[in-house]
Amino acid sequence: MNYSRALLAATACACITFLGASAVASTPTAANKQAEPKGAYGQIIFYDGDGNKHCMLSVPETKQFFDLADDSQSCTNNQVASFSLENIPSATLIHFYRTEVCSDAKVQGNFFVKLKTVKQPTDWSNPSPNPPATMNFDDFRKLDPGYLVPKKFIRIEDRWPVPDVHESWDEQISCVYIERSQPVY
Repeated sequence: MNYSRALLAATACACITFLGASAVASTPTAANKQAEPKGAYGQIIFYDGDGNKHCMLSVPETKQFFDLADDSQSCTNNQVASFSLENIPSATLIHFYRTEVCSDAKVQGNFFVKLKTVKQPTDWSNPSPNPPATMNFDDFRKLDPGYLVPKKFIRIEDRWPVPDVHESWDEQISCVYIERSQPVY
């Protein structure tokens, strides 16, 4: 009888230990997140006015401002006319601004467009079109907030100014803000 109880207790302890170890192993940790390669959350590829690839920005783990006037950036201030998205998580916010400080000021001389991806993942390169599927910044002047861009899987969250401005938005981008939607564990 004591042997049966001891065997039952040992089996129960082994099961509890196994279940606890597997739960710990499946829990995301900071070490697991650091092992993600750069660009694991997707990229925004920028093109100049002639349609040539100019630079790219990787989607950050959480959020980041990119001042294109800063020499440390791979992109150059006022040099990008269009962009494409590769493997961007759903619900990622992407904001493009004319000013280097990413200003939301609704004043004359400023413009911005705020986008949100709506598909997991949002990828304009799949299947691989040649030339790549892009969208010009000027196109956003005509689109109202709330508009879902067909076949691009992005929604216009906000835009300034109103569409009657005649100034081109192409090659006027100075700042980009990207905020990746955080997974729920």
